[in-house]
Amino acid sequence: MKYNWNVKRLDDIAEFNPRETIKKGSVAKKIAMDVLQPFTRDVPSFEVTEFNGGTKFRNGDTIMARITPCLENGKTAKVSILNEDEVGFGSTEYIVFRAKEVIDEDYLYYLVCSPTVREPAIKSMVGSSGRQRVQTDVVKGLEISVPPYEEQIKIGKLLKDLDDKIRLNNEINKNLEQQAIALYKANFIDFVPYDGKMPSSWRQGTVSEIIEIHDSKRIPLSNRERSDLDKIYPYYGATSIMDYVDKYLFDGIYLLLAEDGTVMDDRGYPILQYVEGRFWVNNHAHILTGKNGYTVELLYLLFKLTNVKSIITGAVQLKISQANLRNLRVVIPTQADLREFDAIIQPLFSEIRNLRAENQQLSAIRDSLLPKLMSGEINVANIDL
Repeated sequence: MKYNWNVKRLDDIAEFNPRETIKKGSVAKKIAMDVLQPFTRDVPSFEVTEFNGGTKFRNGDTIMARITPCLENGKTAKVSILNEDEVGFGSTEYIVFRAKEVIDEDYLYYLVCSPTVREPAIKSMVGSSGRQRVQTDVVKGLEISVPPYEEQIKIGKLLKDLDDKIRLNNEINKNLEQQAIALYKANFIDFVPYDGKMPSSWRQGTVSEIIEIHDSKRIPLSNRERSDLDKIYPYYGATSIMDYVDKYLFDGIYLLLAEDGTVMDDRGYPILQYVEGRFWVNNHAHILTGKNGYTVELLYLLFKLTNVKSIITGAVQLKISQANLRNLRVVIPTQADLREFDAIIQPLFSEIRNLRAENQQLSAIRDSLLPKLMSGEINVANIDL
């Protein structure tokens, strides 16, 4: 029940697209739209590049996509990758929210993520099909029931603690993955135990000998088709989760390797996604499993350390074709050596999957609490935090 909550316009409690300065041509941190993950608070990566325009923000600001389908897909984040007094920038398709005086920045972030703001923002979209944008003035004028500052802090902390645990789990998983990559490199690439030479029992082969490709089961879904589906199972694109849908094509552990779009990083290594459970994939990623001694985990580590520049085609739209992927040359150890190493790294990947599952549960709890806390259905006034 709400006690001492006051109705205010959203622009009474948040500054929209606050004025900041970055000198044109100078170098600054950029948060691109495509790096934001659906319904995820933290920004997973950024680039340092020349500033030639875009929205500007500081740590503590909330950035929300204002264009379809990015907003519907949950691309809203809280900026935390900048140094004190540093200004970053990003897409012109962001709306930036900055908490005004006596408004908690965590409370504001979760308010922007809540149905209280998201649903009217989505309904306000206008423009041509596929390029619709939020009417910022509509969002500014939303009437919000705002709790006292002390309750804002409690609401923000309850939700923040869940996201902090999700972030910690992601950091642990990143560390576990780095350990597995280092072990694979030491055992199968550096050849240190073998005086720098490949063991005589190993051989040069092609990727076709160690992978199964399941691309025939891929089915793309349009934005319109996805908009009518409940958000249950992840819908993967070439580089990341794009959305959630209420049906699935795959159930198990697979490796997704980007087929077109952003097919490699700036060093020439392929864009990979190690996925498990039930999910849908569009037609922009190869779906792989292993054979002849290669598990999905071994394939993941192999491709993490394999440069693919030589097999990428296309002047405008980069692509890794099935044929080029199959013909890529790799070192193939004996199956006995693969089994021995796989036994070492499987516990690492098992823990990665466990922490991912825990994050799914934490996200579900957060998303269940969010509308109830923002509406006052759950009273936090007497909770000690």
